Amino acid sequence: MNILGIDSSSIVATVAVLTQEKLLAEYIVNNKKNHSEKLMLVLDRVLSDADLSINDIDVIAVGKGPGSFTGIRIGMACAQGLAHAAGKPMIGVNTLDALAYNLINAQGLLCPMINAQREELYTSLYRWQDGKLVRLWDYELIKADKLAERLLRIPEQIYILGDGVNILLQANFKLDNVVLAPRVSLMPKASSVAMAALERYTSGEVDDCFNIRPFYIRRSNAEEKWEEIHGGKISR
Repeated sequence: MNILGIDSSSIVATVAVLTQEKLLAEYIVNNKKNHSEKLMLVLDRVLSDADLSINDIDVIAVGKGPGSFTGIRIGMACAQGLAHAAGKPMIGVNTLDALAYNLINAQGLLCPMINAQREELYTSLYRWQDGKLVRLWDYELIKADKLAERLLRIPEQIYILGDGVNILLQANFKLDNVVLAPRVSLMPKASSVAMAALERYTSGEVDDCFNIRPFYIRRSNAEEKWEEIHGGKISR
């Protein structure tokens, strides 16, 4: 089984091909946020290096958010277009879940966090238990200082990762129970998106490429301004 993983929900653009036995190829670009220019080129390179075509792919997995509104849309549109054109099943993976897969079977708690701007973070809390990822908190949007206060009250070691870690560390709390994940594991990886999707796929779960929706948590600035002017919420 070949699983294609795609994620462009942050400054990172990443594509990977994973089988049940091994990682065939992965490409990560953590430089300039020009995903609309690079994502399809990266995808083509990964498939070529893995000696595969899109027809050889069994499942297409994509990071569906939370994260950058524009980045999420680019990744989702790419995955949906491929799934529709090639007639492949598709699985949307929460980007916080995917980040937790960067530290598979780690001992202790995992707290991935994504920069939501305005000194806020998208986050959740996880634990690996008997080889399965268990989510302990709901997905949420929270001020960095409030998250620091909450983590301080947990009497366990907590690994933090994601592009929001610097915002948390600037909250001026001495977090003795918090450990920064290794640098190579801090940012999103398409292989982690693919691994999370593999768990769902083997359980019989797939998404419809026509009905899958991004997971934003917060409305975009444009939506908030529209609602402020017009006095109502935009239906999704």
